[in-house]
Formats: sequence, structure tokens, C-alpha cells
Amino acid sequence: MPALAIIQLVAGVLSALLAGLYLAFSLAVMPALARLPDRLLVTVMQTVNRVIVRPAFALVFLGAPLGALAAAVLALVVGAPPVPVVLGALLQVASLGVTLAVNIPLNTALDRADPDDAGDVVRAREAFERPWNRAHAVRTVLTTVGAVALLA
Repeated sequence: MPALAIIQLVAGVLSALLAGLYLAFSLAVMPALARLPDRLLVTVMQTVNRVIVRPAFALVFLGAPLGALAAAVLALVVGAPPVPVVLGALLQVASLGVTLAVNIPLNTALDRADPDDAGDVVRAREAFERPWNRAHAVRTVLTTVGAVALLA
């Protein structure tokens, strides 16, 4: 199997795994948290944001866009048809950009909320929930379509 096919497959699988994680948040985690009182939502998301930062997550989270970029560069170098792989790479990088520009700063701000201060918790939730979910929906679509392009 040529190196391009291997890198593209690995990038596509990592992208699909990341899209699945994002989709699980969209379909189950965030709707469940939306039904919880402010303090619980804030406490659970603070915990999730701390627990998720592990090597396995980093491999998927960073491996998807980096692998996609590597596949795109290799496709261009070897003269392979670049459209699907370049599209996949652009979408994975765009998803990472959304995460870095919106989701992570919102997570960081939420992390500063004091779960024992009712007013702080209400303000934190109001500032977090809607913009985070909107950005999350965008990155979920970008990552999913990017995975499809890489695996096409």
C-alpha cells in the first residue's frame, strides 16, 4: 500500500473517530447537561474539560488535522488527485480553528467559574452554553465531512 494511501486512511480514521466523539456530545452529553441545574452543568463541564486532556484524546484531536495535512502535502508532491484529500485537510484544519478560537476559550472561561457562587455559575452558564453548542455544531459538521472526504 503506498504511503499516501496509508497516511490518508489513518487521517480519515482519526477524523471519523473525532467526528464520532463530537457527535456523541451533540446527541447525548450536551442535551443531558441542558436539563441540569446551572451548578451541575458547570461542575460537570469543568470535570470533562480536565479529564479529556489525555494522550489518547490528543492523538485523535491533533492527529486528525496533522495527518490530513500530511496526506494533502504528499498528494500534491506525488501528483495524486488532490481534491478529496486537500478538502479533507482544509475541513480538519478549519475544525481545529473553530475549537481553538471558540470552544477552548469558552471552556477556559467556564473553568474559572466558582461552583459555590450561584451568581457566578448562572453568568458562566449563560456565557458558555449557547455559543459553545453553536461552535460545536460547526466543528462536528466540518470534522464529519472532512472524514468523508479523506476516506472517499
